[in-house]
Amino acid sequence: MPRCNPLNFAGKIAFSSLAALTVAACGSGGVASPLLADLAPAGGADATGVLVSPDGEEIGQLTFTQGPRGVVMRVDIAGLTEGWHGIHLHNVADCSDGADGFKKSGGHINPDSVEHGLLNPAGAHLADIPNIYADADGRATAEIYRADVSLDLRDGLFLLLDDDGFAVIVHAQPDDHMTQPIGGAGARVACAAVSN
Repeated sequence: MPRCNPLNFAGKIAFSSLAALTVAACGSGGVASPLLADLAPAGGADATGVLVSPDGEEIGQLTFTQGPRGVVMRVDIAGLTEGWHGIHLHNVADCSDGADGFKKSGGHINPDSVEHGLLNPAGAHLADIPNIYADADGRATAEIYRADVSLDLRDGLFLLLDDDGFAVIVHAQPDDHMTQPIGGAGARVACAAVSN
């Protein structure tokens, strides 16, 4: 089977005010992908996470790399339905209750108590990031930049890796970037806990 070149793809691209780029790359049903390794920066990631389904199966991986004013998150996940899926940052690094909808991960990271949504004039909060797109095989790979957050202590940035870490939640449906409280993104179908 020919290897997918992430620079020559027939996927979807979405840009946001966060300077994010989301790419639906060529998929193969498995999660162990050369794509995420190809995207990893020299020296490796500053934090990582494993995405699990509600029944605890490992279905993806995440890497986070610290930049001067935010983080670059790289996502590689399988087992989704074809189409767009909301993805958000949550307050607590706990994915132990998948059967109950990953509720232990808490709510969205929102220290400024603003409304949800990248398109919302009264938002967005720090949990809000662009949707990811899963191809016909249920595979999504993406690279997303999230400004104003950090993995270490930096002036003026929100610390993600605090005492209880944080989680990344993937939803069953797309986020419309307006509707409260989660953009109509539906059920939580994957979770990754990220902590020190």
